[in-house]
Amino acid sequence: MMKYLAIFLLMFASFQNHAVVKRHDVDPDLYKVNSIPQFYVDMPFQGGSVLIDKHWLLAPAHVIYTFMYDYQDKPIMVHGVENQIAQIIIHPDYKKVEGDWSEGDPTPLMEQLNNAKDIALIRLSKPVTHIQPIAIYEGNEELGMEITGFGRGAIGTGVTGEEHDSEGPSLTTYAWYQVTKFFSDWAFTQDDYQMHVYNNVITEAKAHWLRFTFEQGADALPLEGTIGSGDSGGAAIIYQGSTPVLVGLAAWREIEGDLENYTLGKYGSTAVLTRVSYYQDWINKHINKGQ
Repeated sequence: MMKYLAIFLLMFASFQNHAVVKRHDVDPDLYKVNSIPQFYVDMPFQGGSVLIDKHWLLAPAHVIYTFMYDYQDKPIMVHGVENQIAQIIIHPDYKKVEGDWSEGDPTPLMEQLNNAKDIALIRLSKPVTHIQPIAIYEGNEELGMEITGFGRGAIGTGVTGEEHDSEGPSLTTYAWYQVTKFFSDWAFTQDDYQMHVYNNVITEAKAHWLRFTFEQGADALPLEGTIGSGDSGGAAIIYQGSTPVLVGLAAWREIEGDLENYTLGKYGSTAVLTRVSYYQDWINKHINKGQ
């Protein structure tokens, strides 16, 4: 299995699912989310998106599986209510990663990921009226912010790293989709997987990315964690008073050393979020045009 798929956080050929890579010295049940945030929306196949307007979802571009799915007019569940995808708008400067990254020097791969504008808008056919969208952070002072992140992806701890093949969905689920796609518009999602939450602190806010480091011991937050494979599109939020505000979307992770032998999710590793504030003008242009 090619390593770059795990870096993308998109893998759909695996066997079980939990979410978020956690501290090894904290009860994992404390990371569980019992009430799914209203703004979180599961995307077809794997990954999530965020409700930012009554007609619009925001997601990393790489969770849009155009190579295997025609999203136009396909159904999507928005916090328990069926809607339809009317339009997908991928940022014009997004480029898919090219190459087989199963081994070797990760530097060219990191350069491709770092240069991509990994963001997309999804327009819904019907307005969402039963829940409230999340506000987008409008400043540029993310550095040092304590974020709260959500995900349904791979498990592991900072000691072991991400457990191989723990991000789901299963091969059986994927095979069943290959049968049902001929008579159903529905694609599988991660909606029946346990969601988890984690905290971390933004250590770099530069251009279109936010970065944070998975710390341990005295340097770690009580629920310190990082993103895992399958967490793409998970919201990273701050709270202004009691109001959640979106600052980032789970995107990818940095790798050092040979790709074949690198274990994702260990202490000291760096995760990367799509920096939502960078795209405010692009987002507003499309939302205002579509109203």
